[in-house]
Amino acid sequence: QVLWHLDVFRRSFRQLSGHACMGNSCIFCALKVIFTQFQYSDETALPPDALRKALAETFEDQQRFQLGFMDDAAECFESILLRIHYHIANEVKEDMCNAKHCISHQKFAMTVVEQCMCGCGATSEPLPFTQMVHYVSVTAMIAQGKEMLDKTKKPYPEMFGQLLKNAGGVGDLRNCPSNCGERVQIRRMLMNSPEIVSLGLVWDTDQPTVEHIMDVINCLGTTIRLVDVFHSVVDDSAAGKVLHLVGVVTYYGKHYSTFFFHTRLKTWIYFDDATVKEV
Repeated sequence: QVLWHLDVFRRSFRQLSGHACMGNSCIFCALKVIFTQFQYSDETALPPDALRKALAETFEDQQRFQLGFMDDAAECFESILLRIHYHIANEVKEDMCNAKHCISHQKFAMTVVEQCMCGCGATSEPLPFTQMVHYVSVTAMIAQGKEMLDKTKKPYPEMFGQLLKNAGGVGDLRNCPSNCGERVQIRRMLMNSPEIVSLGLVWDTDQPTVEHIMDVINCLGTTIRLVDVFHSVVDDSAAGKVLHLVGVVTYYGKHYSTFFFHTRLKTWIYFDDATVKEV
């Protein structure tokens, strides 16, 4: 449902045909089946059985995403994107993919370089990596949010992006590369310009209090600028990009629910496996 309601993904995926098919465990084929059902079925809610079975077979050796068991939605989302890469661009390594037809990397991937830069002038070796989901601790986010509001007294448009950057750096201090004695904050540079940025909230407990949940909700913003989330942004198009919230996946009481903005209807909709309704 999330991928279907992402206009950028749906339109790009619709144009793909050739792929490395894996038979019963082919996630590409399963998505094609589900998208066809969404497009032509009269049912308001459709169970993603084909995708669940394909995921279960694909990850059977790892005992992940097995039928009848609950798994992390963000990890499932990442795994689906990486399997799409395998099906359509397996001649290129995941962490080096720049294939124009690979919608996973062209639309979702964030190519990041981490590096320590000390005031003494010493720098560490740059560490490049690719992420499909940008994870942040909710505990760090709440603490940083309160600290920022103590200074500004009220929210401002760039706050959520800066909050994500500050929360991502909490407790992440390293020794100076030349051992001058200073402790240095890791700097993260975004090298590309993703069209979709997925955020994963990492909870310290599976039984948070209502107050804790409300603190998290109060931290969330509806827009981010990539220049606020990362210490620097290399791509000029990314530097000026403002991204708007279009979807939220929630988990409560062993049940996943999703809220998504329907661009054609200009309204938010709620859905799970059994229900679809306007909010």
